[in-house]
Amino acid sequence: MTGDRAIGCDGGGSGARLALLWDGRRHEAKGGPANATSDFAGAVAEVLALLERVAAQAGLAIDALRGVPAHFALAGVVNDEIARAVAAELPLPAVVEEDRRAAVRGALGAGAGYVAGIGTGSYIARQGPEGFASIGGHGLVLGDEASGAWVGRELLRAVIAVADGLAEGSGLTRAVAQEMGGAAGVVGFAASAGPRDFARLAPRVFDAAEDAVAGQIIARGADYIARGVARLGWQTGDVLCLTGGAGPRYAAALPAGMRAALVPAQGSALEGALALALEQRP
Repeated sequence: MTGDRAIGCDGGGSGARLALLWDGRRHEAKGGPANATSDFAGAVAEVLALLERVAAQAGLAIDALRGVPAHFALAGVVNDEIARAVAAELPLPAVVEEDRRAAVRGALGAGAGYVAGIGTGSYIARQGPEGFASIGGHGLVLGDEASGAWVGRELLRAVIAVADGLAEGSGLTRAVAQEMGGAAGVVGFAASAGPRDFARLAPRVFDAAEDAVAGQIIARGADYIARGVARLGWQTGDVLCLTGGAGPRYAAALPAGMRAALVPAQGSALEGALALALEQRP
């Protein structure tokens, strides 16, 4: 008698993971980035390589996986056209979609609640009887408020404002200005920096929460999270989960009702992808 069979994949800009459940045993592989927008061919190649590896671990040919429910949650699947294009490259039928729903399902399990996923980028989502909904995640140029990249960029904007005499400095802005060679050094850094580069500065802000400028940035990020969660319908007593590298750092800055509603994440996006795959079974 066979047990559960499912394939789940969580692919992002920093790496991808794929797991195969086969008759009670789990086989898992990790690989490189898999963002279907920034590098479609690379993302497909990475996913295919992971499939080959887990099939080999299970002692199976790829063809043996064709009837297995599969959910591929990949960064950069921003529309149905990209989802269909990825699915067409796979050697088995699968649901392909953007990675938020799997991340939220992993964090909340099957229960209702809200998630603020705050890493290098950011999004806010709801899962429950009303269905799945999310906002944000539009990239650093137009959004990603509260994200690590946003926090780092806001710190450098504060350094520039102080140099221009438009804002009061703090211990943190003075230290960063000195390290980076003043306003000219900050501008030079920002000219070629990407979201990850800005995000590397975020821990400096969170670790200096008592600093006047750092506190202002954290308060603004927390306000965005609170407004976004409320926009999706959060009410007192509803579950709220902060995920990502920066998410939990906002806990103390949220309104009291939201602080009381916080719960830890139950699992990862890979667990969420597997759970969604298992739900595809007839």
